[in-house]
Amino acid sequence: MTLVETRLITVSREFGAGGSELAAAVGARLGWPVLDQELIHRVAGRLRCAHTTVEHLDEHPPSLAARIAAVLIMPQSEMISFPPTTDVVTADRIAEATRAAIVEAGKSPPLVVVGHGAQCIFAGRDDALHVRVIAPLAARVERVMQRFGIDAGRATTMLRRADADRQAYVQRHFHQNWRSEMLYDVLINTGRVSIEDAAAIVVDATARREHAGAGSAGDARLTDAPGPPIARTRSAGTAVRYATGGAGDAPAKEA
Repeated sequence: MTLVETRLITVSREFGAGGSELAAAVGARLGWPVLDQELIHRVAGRLRCAHTTVEHLDEHPPSLAARIAAVLIMPQSEMISFPPTTDVVTADRIAEATRAAIVEAGKSPPLVVVGHGAQCIFAGRDDALHVRVIAPLAARVERVMQRFGIDAGRATTMLRRADADRQAYVQRHFHQNWRSEMLYDVLINTGRVSIEDAAAIVVDATARREHAGAGSAGDARLTDAPGPPIARTRSAGTAVRYATGGAGDAPAKEA
């Protein structure tokens, strides 16, 4: 049996599912640092720009207008002088700097990383556990309404746009489907479990993965209680289904 010590956890999240809160709770339980909002400041430092600029374009694919503008910004001797394209802070440059910052941080585990395609960046690391956090639309809308003080219509628009941006971001920079279950080891539905209970599941998966190793076959149940499991972890390349509710739960849709 091969023992694998988990030293790095990535957390991918639907907008409004509580991914940042879960990452913070996991970090607190394990005593590990969490790379989340601090990443914005690290990227801003790399690009020597205001952190608000990075925050505005963080985890966003470049718009059509931005891609056209990037092509048009070319200095010509008989035209108005434009700044060199290397000095223009674009969504793609931010994504490149973000990846570099995450890779650098990953050299000093243990670490919990939130979003930004970290599950793809560290896909080849045996010591990484990849977590995805989802929740029903209604639960996410309610959470976003409370967090931002907005109505249901605006909350729905905000989360749909954020999810679309994150899907496009991962597709553009990693050529992967952000929603694909095969990118993750643990999937948790925070519409059915609290953030604290979800954190306990992740910590438990981390510990059990150390003992199960990469050679185990099938899905490892994280509970001995009768009925549907609270969570499942992927082993030996087996397709993942981390049930967080009844037996009738359907796999997340691929898009």
